Amino acid sequence: MTLANKITLVRIFLIPVFIVLLLQGLAPWPAIIFTFTILSDALDGFVARYKKQKTQLGSFLDPLADKLLMLSSYLTLAFLGKLSLWIFVVILSRDIIIVLGWTVIYILKGSTEIKPRVLSKITTVFQMFTVWIIILGIPQSVTEPLLLATVGFTVISGLDYFISGSKRL
Repeated sequence: MTLANKITLVRIFLIPVFIVLLLQGLAPWPAIIFTFTILSDALDGFVARYKKQKTQLGSFLDPLADKLLMLSSYLTLAFLGKLSLWIFVVILSRDIIIVLGWTVIYILKGSTEIKPRVLSKITTVFQMFTVWIIILGIPQSVTEPLLLATVGFTVISGLDYFISGSKRL
């Protein structure tokens, strides 16, 4: 197993730790763990490219780690009342649409290639930054516009994947 994949697995294993610490309100630990996971997301990508360790497993695990972290974070923040449930639903819906679209393409075309879109990467950065700002306790007057921008990028990114998938079919 490559170093990049090991870093990604550490990110995945830290998700439940982050969620439990967040639920228990044990500041500053959730912010520290979350910061570590988003920095290690950049690190595993750098290592994979720099050391030429790009693998099919890594191409699957890296976006999976991102999705698990984002979905569990937004669900937990909604549960804690730190953001509206509808925001979590928008983020979840986009990811469901992406997975269903990939499944349909796989069934009809036999293609398993997963290509991240530029807009998707921007969306992930916005989603991560939004969670980070919320768990740091930044006032709602600052987080509200950021949440709206994040939702906007999430919706547009979902539409981008839908259009791209439709063209592949």
